[in-house]
Amino acid sequence: MLEQHSHTVIAPDLPGHGKDKTPLADVTLAAYVERVCQILNEQPEPVVLVGHSMGGGIITQAAEYCPDRIRTLVYLAGYLPENGQTMLGISQEDTETLLLANAVFSEDQLAVSFRPEALKQVGYGDCSDEDMALVQALLIPQAAAPMTTPISTTPERFGQVPRVYIECLQDYTIGPSTQKRLYTALPCKKVISMDTSHNPYLSAPQTLAEHLLALA
Repeated sequence: MLEQHSHTVIAPDLPGHGKDKTPLADVTLAAYVERVCQILNEQPEPVVLVGHSMGGGIITQAAEYCPDRIRTLVYLAGYLPENGQTMLGISQEDTETLLLANAVFSEDQLAVSFRPEALKQVGYGDCSDEDMALVQALLIPQAAAPMTTPISTTPERFGQVPRVYIECLQDYTIGPSTQKRLYTALPCKKVISMDTSHNPYLSAPQTLAEHLLALA
């Protein structure tokens, strides 16, 4: 939908996700951010950088390292951590999330997955059966380390990049109250509300695309 309006859209596989086969033991927050910054540095102009869910922490750290390559940060129901915070720590303070109650850690504690029977309730409550089949086919265990790594930012770098927050009001992955707490602690130039679950790119793609087009 974005490309139909002549935008260039890049949706990379982060280390250990999708077609990227980086071993989970080597997947770190730094590896995620290095991949994002590499892509940013390859673009001819600063970008609108969208981070969904855990991606919010990644784009926050990326903005600290390469702020001049980003025109706007967009947090889509994403973690928006302050300096020194971890994404896991934010979730542990979230009284609405169903995420941690349904998390399953590997024996070596390197990876986390989620109970398949709880997926729809946790993050996909308004998604179709067709979309849920796709989700079930694509979700794999992910590295735990990025969630427990503190974010390191400064007002001089990350703080100078404009931020927009898209909150999801029916979210049980990052609860709506927590999303509000995050964008209140680190104010954004604009807050957009969507009455969806955690994954509106599946349940309300047209509306989400319209919001992103307006920002672009």
